[in-house]
Amino acid sequence: MNVFPPFRSVPRSGLAGLAAWVALAASSASPLTAQAAPLDLAAALQVARLSGPLRKIADAREMAGSGRVGESGQWPNPNIEWRRENLGSSLQPDIFATAYIPLDLTGRRLALRQATGAGRQRVQADAVAERREAEIEVARAWLHAAGADGTLVVATRQMEALEEIASVDATRLREGLVSDAVGLRTQLEADRARVALVTATGDAARARARLARVLGMRPDALPTLAALAAPAMPAAPDSGTVKAVALRARPEVRARESALREAQRRVTAERRGLIGDMQLQGGTKQTSGFMTGQIGLAMPFPLFNRNDAARQRSRGEYAEAQALRDDMLNQIEGSVGAAWRAYVASRGAAQAASTFDARGREIARIARVAYREGHITLTELLDAERAATDAMNTHLRWAADAWLSRLEFERALGARLDESSPLDLPLLSTLLTTGS
Repeated sequence: MNVFPPFRSVPRSGLAGLAAWVALAASSASPLTAQAAPLDLAAALQVARLSGPLRKIADAREMAGSGRVGESGQWPNPNIEWRRENLGSSLQPDIFATAYIPLDLTGRRLALRQATGAGRQRVQADAVAERREAEIEVARAWLHAAGADGTLVVATRQMEALEEIASVDATRLREGLVSDAVGLRTQLEADRARVALVTATGDAARARARLARVLGMRPDALPTLAALAAPAMPAAPDSGTVKAVALRARPEVRARESALREAQRRVTAERRGLIGDMQLQGGTKQTSGFMTGQIGLAMPFPLFNRNDAARQRSRGEYAEAQALRDDMLNQIEGSVGAAWRAYVASRGAAQAASTFDARGREIARIARVAYREGHITLTELLDAERAATDAMNTHLRWAADAWLSRLEFERALGARLDESSPLDLPLLSTLLTTGS
């Protein structure tokens, strides 16, 4: 059963823009045109799934891991020998043609092949977990870059506002309407805002470079990012339901359970490995002009090597797999509980936090008008500007934190990281009744 909802986070109006990003990520041949839509979180995740280096690394590791676990479970090849003896002598040559067929009479190879099947399931589940971790990394990079772009916009707004105030006060100073201290103070604040803008510009450039790397793009090919906005935060199920769903749907649980089965079957295989593969021999022999047949059986005798070391190693690997499985279950219960509490807390603060930006802009607008009309002092104006800037930056931080709390919660449940798909509560009920 496929427990993950399909990718449905891009509205119809944005499909053309997403297609442009995907095509560009695939070719990475030229910078994006100005006509393309801004890159939002959903489009960034889709591009990363198609061409991101983290996804490619996860796919390559899955391929290599599947090959490694299959090496020990392969059937041995038969050997064919042709031999001619008595060369360079007066004797007639002896000609041998023999086939050697390995026989696994103890069933060791069968146990190894069973271990290989469990190992492939482990590798596949680990790959799913690694791909989800890669998507979280892409989401963090996009949120960081979008937040840095938003901070740059706020810093630009603050610098422009303070430069306007400094210009007004410079005119007033020449007319003798304000003191020298006021003129110096407003110019100082404008210069500080200019320095803050330089810092914000550098932070935004570094964040965009990191995002371009995880998307598999050149930094100059990265498009304009969509404005950072808080996600929809639907009601969450109770913590007990969340934990039950996570234990069924998380790929890490499937990986550790498969690893335990793999280790158990390798213990069985090494226990049967006291006697190695036997060889059935059969063929022909030509001696002194007479053709005869031959048959034989070769069996290793466990006199010096009784496979003790391999059996000890397999028992240790089984004990390790048990410990890792138990630790993973405890870790998931803890992380799911923490993600649930963080999401519930974020959702509770969403209504107040969503208005930070609007309230900050309104505070700055009212304070500037009041200062021009002489109703407030310069100190009150600067305090209002700082409060407005802090409110707008807090809104950006809140939006990024809200996204992360939701994405971490969805990952804890074993859900896809899609931008606008809500938490599927009917899906949770299905998981509880049918399993993953």
